[in-house]
Amino acid sequence: MSEDVETTKGPLVPGPDPAQNLKADDSEHPGFVVLGEDDTPGHKAYYIHLEAKPGKEGELKKFLEDINAGVDDEPGTGPWFALRFSKTVFGIFEAFPDAKARHTHDMGPGGRNFLRSDLLADVLAYPARLYRLDVMHGKYNVMLGHKVVQA
Repeated sequence: MSEDVETTKGPLVPGPDPAQNLKADDSEHPGFVVLGEDDTPGHKAYYIHLEAKPGKEGELKKFLEDINAGVDDEPGTGPWFALRFSKTVFGIFEAFPDAKARHTHDMGPGGRNFLRSDLLADVLAYPARLYRLDVMHGKYNVMLGHKVVQA
């Protein structure tokens, strides 16, 4: 598991909104915690922080593949990236044209994977942390070194 930063208030969860309690879960969303504002104007994104239990990295990678297969069928989701920071720490970055598209994704074939609370409890060391973000600026004409062609 990741090294926790110790403060006078106790260990912090790494990420944009450090938390005091790694195991804190949201009773409304078992297996993940949602942070940040919603329904503001403009382009939107999620950054999702996931940490696998030791030995569960392969199952978490498969979970990410399942999400990727689902977002392939979501026209309002993209770009979408699965990320790996270390042996056990993973992430997702996904962007949306607006809050409505992000809400559609939440209940779409990709986002619904986070309703698999039994799998999340088995695989994750801590509840996933979903950060709602506003996209302020971006470079949209190149993706992983390839020119993006408008359809």
